[in-house]
Amino acid sequence: MILRSLVHRIVAHPDIAPTYAARCTNCGWTAEPSTDGERVDVECIEHAGRSNHRQFTRTVTGSAFVVRESEPGSAPLPGTPAASSGT
Repeated sequence: MILRSLVHRIVAHPDIAPTYAARCTNCGWTAEPSTDGERVDVECIEHAGRSNHRQFTRTVTGSAFVVRESEPGSAPLPGTPAASSGT
C-alpha cells in the first residue's frame, strides 16, 4: 500500500464576483443583493436615516474551489472531473 499526502488550498473563483447582502436586525428590511458592496452599505445607511435602525447583519457569498499545491490557481473547466466529481 502506498500512501501520499497532497497539500491543497482553497481560492476564490476568479470569474465569479462575491455577492453582498444586508438585513436590518430591528425590522427585517433587506438590501438588494449586489456584487457592489459599497452599494449595499449605502442602502443600509439610507435605511438607518429613514428608520433610525442602526444594526445590520451583512453577508458576503462567494464561489471558491480547491486546488492542489502543484496545480495552477485557475478554476476547473466545466465538465472536467475536477469540476463535476464533487471530490
